[in-house]
Amino acid sequence: MENLALDIIFRWDSDEFRRKMIFSGDQQEAECYLQAVDEIQLSNDESAIPIAMARLEDEFRNILISHTNPTSYLHHLNTKEEIKEEEPQQGCACFGHLRFNASPSARRHVDDHDMLLLPSRFREIPYDATNDLRCIAERMISSGYLDHCIHVYASVRKSGIFAYYKWLGINDVQLPLAAKIHLWIEASKVCVRTMFAGEKRFCEEIFDGVGDDIDHACFMETVKEPAIQFLNFADAICITARSLPDEMFKILELYEAFAAMIPDFDDVFDFKSCECLRVKAVEVLSRLAEGVNGTLSKFEKAVAGDTSKVVVPGGAIHPLTLYVMNYLKLICVYEETLNELIVLKPSMDLADITEEEGKTPLAIHLIWIIEKLQIKLNGESKQYKDSSLSHLFMMNNLHFILNVVKSCSELMHMIGDDYLKKLTMKFQRATTSYQGETWGRVLDCLKDEGLDGTAKHGFLYVIFNSPMKQKMKAFNAMFEKVHRTQAARLIPDSQLREEIRKSILEKLLPAYNAFLRRNLSSVQNGTHVVNYLKYSKLDLQVAVLDFFEGIHVSQHLRKRSQSHA
Repeated sequence: MENLALDIIFRWDSDEFRRKMIFSGDQQEAECYLQAVDEIQLSNDESAIPIAMARLEDEFRNILISHTNPTSYLHHLNTKEEIKEEEPQQGCACFGHLRFNASPSARRHVDDHDMLLLPSRFREIPYDATNDLRCIAERMISSGYLDHCIHVYASVRKSGIFAYYKWLGINDVQLPLAAKIHLWIEASKVCVRTMFAGEKRFCEEIFDGVGDDIDHACFMETVKEPAIQFLNFADAICITARSLPDEMFKILELYEAFAAMIPDFDDVFDFKSCECLRVKAVEVLSRLAEGVNGTLSKFEKAVAGDTSKVVVPGGAIHPLTLYVMNYLKLICVYEETLNELIVLKPSMDLADITEEEGKTPLAIHLIWIIEKLQIKLNGESKQYKDSSLSHLFMMNNLHFILNVVKSCSELMHMIGDDYLKKLTMKFQRATTSYQGETWGRVLDCLKDEGLDGTAKHGFLYVIFNSPMKQKMKAFNAMFEKVHRTQAARLIPDSQLREEIRKSILEKLLPAYNAFLRRNLSSVQNGTHVVNYLKYSKLDLQVAVLDFFEGIHVSQHLRKRSQSHA
C-alpha cells in the first residue's frame, strides 16, 4: 500500500503530470491522491511528504484562485465601460447621482446591485470546492505546513478584496471629497456586512476544528491589511475635510455612517486577535468627532473674524447672512448627532448671550453665531452713507434671520422663545428707525405746526413759515426724492415688502388727506391752493407700489402726474 501511495505522489510530480491540476479533474483522482498523502503521513516518509505538500499547496492555491479572482466579472463590467466611453460627453456615473473624473481606463458604471454582486461572486464557493480546500488544509496542517496553508489562503483571498477595492475606486486620490465620502459610505455597507463577514464564515468552513483558533488566525491574516486600509480611507477623508469649515456636514455624514457601522464591525471582528482593529475603528470614529468640533470652531471664527467689505446694492440680504443661516439650517438636520458631539460651549466671548440657562451647548453655539453675525451686519450697515439705507439693510437682514429661525422648527426650539423675542425686537427697532428716518421730514411738510411762527430755526422754520405754494413745492420735491431713492432700494421678501408699503401708506395718506382738507379752501395771493396740487391720493398710492423693487424711476412719477393734469 505504501509503495502504491508513493507511486501516486511521484507520478503527479513527474514532468508529464506536474502542470495538471488534480482537483480540477476527476474527483476520484483527487480522493486517491488524498489517500496516498494519508499513507505517507502515517509512514512519515520524509522524502515524499515535502513533494506531496508542495503539490497540495499548488492545488489549494488553484482552487482558491478559481473561486476568488473576480477578473471575469470585472471584464463584464469593463464591457459596460467601453459602451459608456463611446458615448460623447458622458461622464462616469458612480453610485447614482455622483460623477467621477476618473481616467478612461478606470471609468466604470457602478450601482448598488453591482457593488453587492462582486463580493458575492468571489465569496460564493461551491460545497465541493470548500470540501476540497478543507481536506487539503487538514493534511497540510497535520504535516506541519500550517504557515504555508495560511499564507496561500490569505494571499489569494486578500488579492480578491484588493481587486474589489480597486474596482470601487477606494484610495483614488483624484476623486472629489464628496464622492469619496459617498463611496466610503456605500462601500462600508458591503465591505463589513458582506465581504468581511463572508470571509469570516469561509475561514470557519475550511479551518474550524482543524486546529486551535486556526480559523481566527487565517481570517486575521486575510483581512487585517484590507480592514486597516478601509479604516484609513475614512480617516484620510476626515483629515482632508476638517481643514475646511464648509466640510463639517460631509464629516457628519461620514461620522453617522461610521458610527452605524461599528456594531457590525465589532461583531465581525470579535476575536481577541482582532482587538487592534476594533480599537482602530474607535480611534477613527473619535477623530471624526474631533473633526466635527474642529470645523464648527473654524466656522465660528470665520464668522466672527470676517473682514470682507461688501456693500449690498439696495440694502438687500448680505451674502454672509445667507451663508450663515443656511449653515445653521443644515446643522439642525444633524441636531441629534451634534448634541452628542458638541459638549462644550463656545470658547469665545459669551457676554452678549443672556439666554444660556437650560440650553444645550449646541444651542448656545447657534445663538453665539447669530449674535456674531449681527455684529458683522452692524458694521456692514455703517458703510452706507445714507442712514435710512443702513436701517433698511438691517431690517432686511434681521427679517431674513427671523424667517429662517421660524421656518426651521428645530432651530426655533434650540434657540428658544426668549432669544426669538430678542431678535424680533431688534427687527422692529430697525423697521421703526427706517420709517422714521425716511418719512419723518416728508410728514413734517404736511403739519400745521409752525405756521404761527413757533418754529424759529432750521428746516421746519423754512417750511412752516413759507407761503402755501412753497410748502406744497417742498412736499412735492421731497416726495419725488423719496420716491426715486426707495424705488431703487430692495426688500427681497415679498410679504415684508407689502407690509412696509402698507405701513407707509397708513401714515402718508391720512396726513396728506388732512393737509388737503385744511388747505384746499385757502387762498394766498388770490390763487387757490388746488393750483399747487401736483399729486392726487391715487398718485401717491401708485408711487408707493414702486418702492423696494430696485428700479430707476427718475421721470416716471413726473410723467404720470402730468397725465393727471
